Amino acid sequence: MRGAFVAICAAVLMAGCGQHEAYDYPAPARAQFEASCPPSSKVCACTWDQITRSMTYEDYQAALTRYNERGLMDPKITHARTVCLERGEH
Repeated sequence: MRGAFVAICAAVLMAGCGQHEAYDYPAPARAQFEASCPPSSKVCACTWDQITRSMTYEDYQAALTRYNERGLMDPKITHARTVCLERGEH
């Protein structure tokens, strides 16, 4: 009985580990990103995918504003790129 309980708990936890479906972003946002990070680069394509799965468009715009005003990169954007580099998406 205990084994079944542990298995169910593990299944529930693993279900929450999947990636979030990509948030909707307008085409100009992607075009702006691709102007500095070309989609032909695997790391750039992966980074865009990770960003759109971890941040809403509004959060992404706020992150860009902070970066332009203060030079502070949002940790979610840094994490997205790091994930892609660690995967070997070069």
